[in-house]
Amino acid sequence: MKNDSITLPNWFNLLLIMLIAIPLLTACSAATTIATGADFAVSKYCKIPSAGRTAVRKVVDSAVHPNTIRITCADD
Repeated sequence: MKNDSITLPNWFNLLLIMLIAIPLLTACSAATTIATGADFAVSKYCKIPSAGRTAVRKVVDSAVHPNTIRITCADD
C-alpha cells in the first residue's frame, strides 16, 4: 500500500488545465470590455454641454449611490 499511486487520465489533466486557463483569459476579455465601455461613456458625456452635465451627474450619483463616479473632461 505504501507504493500505490494514482494515475489520472490524460483527458482529465487537459481538462484541469483548461479550467484554470479559461478564467484567466476571461478576466483579460472583461478588462477590455470595461475599457471600451468606459471610453464610449466618457466621450458621450464630454460631448454634453456643461449645463447638461450637471443634470446627468445628479442622475448618475443617485443611480450609483453610495458609490461615486467622477469624470473630468479635457475642456473643463
